[in-house]
Amino acid sequence: MATGRSSAAEAVMRVLVVTDPMCSWCWGMSPAIEEAADRLAGEVEFDFLLGGVNTHGTQPVGDYGRRLLIHIWREVQATTGQRFGFRLPDALVFNSTLPCLAVAAVRCASGQAPFGYLHRLQQLFFAEGVNINDQELLLRTAEDFGVRREGVAENMATEALRSRVAAEFAASRGYGTTALPSVLIDRKGERRLLAGGYADADMLELLIRQELQASR
Repeated sequence: MATGRSSAAEAVMRVLVVTDPMCSWCWGMSPAIEEAADRLAGEVEFDFLLGGVNTHGTQPVGDYGRRLLIHIWREVQATTGQRFGFRLPDALVFNSTLPCLAVAAVRCASGQAPFGYLHRLQQLFFAEGVNINDQELLLRTAEDFGVRREGVAENMATEALRSRVAAEFAASRGYGTTALPSVLIDRKGERRLLAGGYADADMLELLIRQELQASR
């Protein structure tokens, strides 16, 4: 995936995807994001903000909740064509805080937006039925992307990272929509909503190119 990793000073415009490792529509939209980023490589910089899903949840999902999640996943698959395994881990606590901390820690360690790591966590959860609320799995998966597990674990344990992720959750809800995923335009630190909810690659490219044209 081309993320256009120019510096903020060099980039004319940044595209920020508000997403989450445990958001089904975000997993459904990930191929569209990748395709749009590839088409627009060198023209804009793609990055993401973590939105947080059910971040106060503490209890395992019951039978009704499981049926509801599977129903939503079928809808996402029908709309986006993305693959779901329709298997939920046993004793699943549906709270994305820990996976988000891992994503943020991998960003700190790698110095760039870890789209590959984020999408792999989504794939593990939605397509393979793996519980990503498992720190050992999160650290092992980070190693698959060349990131030292010790560094990730140390960062995840810091109050500074927890505060940063909590602030990111709060900020991501402040741009005119509570929907995930959503897409923001960032020009020199000024952000505004471009698209709330699912959009395919063609629509994303069209909207972004319109913004590029308007900025010239």
